[in-house]
Amino acid sequence: MKIDTAHRRPRLAGFLAPPFAGIWLAVFMLVVLAALASLMIWQNYRAAYAAGELRAMSSAQIVAAHLEWMMEASDQALRRVDAAFGDQPISQTTSGSIADIRQAVGDLPQGFQYSVYDETGRLRFSSVPEAVGIEVSDREYFRRLREGESVVVSPQLKERLSGEQVFVVARRISRHGRFHGAASIAIPTKAMDEFWARMELGPRSTIALVRSDGWLVARHPQLPETIDLTETRLFKDFLPETKEGVYLSEASPADGLTRIVGFRQVDSWPLVATTGIDKGEALAFFWTSLRAGLIVGLPLLALLVLGIVWIARLLQADAARRLDLEEALERNSFLLREIHHRVKNNLQAVSSLVRLQPLPKESKDDIGRRIAAMIAVHEQIYGADQFDRVEAASYTQRLISDVASGFRGDVRIETKLEPFTIASEQALPLGLIINEAVSNAFKHAFRDASDGRLTVSLARDAAEARLLIEDNGVGYSADHRKGMGSRLIDGFVAQLGGTMTMETGRGTRIMISFPVV
Repeated sequence: MKIDTAHRRPRLAGFLAPPFAGIWLAVFMLVVLAALASLMIWQNYRAAYAAGELRAMSSAQIVAAHLEWMMEASDQALRRVDAAFGDQPISQTTSGSIADIRQAVGDLPQGFQYSVYDETGRLRFSSVPEAVGIEVSDREYFRRLREGESVVVSPQLKERLSGEQVFVVARRISRHGRFHGAASIAIPTKAMDEFWARMELGPRSTIALVRSDGWLVARHPQLPETIDLTETRLFKDFLPETKEGVYLSEASPADGLTRIVGFRQVDSWPLVATTGIDKGEALAFFWTSLRAGLIVGLPLLALLVLGIVWIARLLQADAARRLDLEEALERNSFLLREIHHRVKNNLQAVSSLVRLQPLPKESKDDIGRRIAAMIAVHEQIYGADQFDRVEAASYTQRLISDVASGFRGDVRIETKLEPFTIASEQALPLGLIINEAVSNAFKHAFRDASDGRLTVSLARDAAEARLLIEDNGVGYSADHRKGMGSRLIDGFVAQLGGTMTMETGRGTRIMISFPVV
């Protein structure tokens, strides 16, 4: 016999949902944890990047302040050189003026050199004696001075005597509005190395001095020649709007590295000081911390994921076992329903056979009612789909109605039935007691009565139930106590493990108490 349990699957799904709901909750919490970890990593990244920006900007301000002092000191020295010459053209000045020039310049920093050129650009005086005779009329800074500018800072250039990379601060020398020549101080670009060492920005960091027209003046690390920076973000996006700030240079025009660049215009000079911190070095501590966290966190996360997978498999196996048990339970329930249904059918067949027997009608009716009481038990069991419990109130109401339908007469039936359940093994003796007591009342108490009243109440108090059957009939004689019905009632009360009291006079009152299993 094949039993179809497909209609039970919705209940199974609800039964098995809670364990898998826990798995989904764990997965959700894992996703939330990953999102929070990602947010924390992003916030730490932003904090490290912001610290790099702040450091680059403050370093640019320091470099700008130092360069401003250096430029002002150089300009003051050049002014003193200019004052050391008389009104005669520089080309006619005697070499005796060199001492006065040296005294005016004072002690220059290591590597600095001063020069004085006549109106043709020919070197007349220099702190390097062997340099006399060099000519600079082709230099951009000299042309600008000759054209009328007072002070000019050159871009990075190669010093013609030594070949060293320098930049020049030059001042125009004029008398009575006429150009007499130029005084200059050549500053080695490697002077930026000292600034860079003080900043401690990292081995791939840079500091630079750039003219406001975009030409590089000096840089650390040194470049072999100057470069034009007018097409960089610094000059296209930032300097037109502000005199200081910070930005990310994705690819340096000098070496292609990505740096966080701070910049600051040098006060009173057409110069911009910049510092560049390598992005990787700025974020080095962040990446180190992240790697350390991942070394610890990833194994824990892997263990957590493996634990969830392992638990999911266990729950899946458990769910499969539960499904098998539920299907087995459903199969057994079906079989039990089938058994009770067949017992009921068999009892109905027995009842039909009894009616065919050559017995007195009253005897056949009594036997039929007793079989009907047994049938009612089985119908109640498989109809309610409860195999171990029976609803006492509905069961009792049906029995009373079935018995009353087999008798004539004007009898008013009152029931007070409290809803509770009893064990299925108690239902049969209780039903037979009710059948016998109610049948006796109809047969004997109301034989001649036209206004009979029958009261049946069933109640439960803690672990004990009480059945009361009371009528207002003619009473219960001693002969009746010897009949089959009375003996059956006594036997069924004993089977229930209960007690019975009977009062008779003007009517009969039967009280039965029994423990509820």
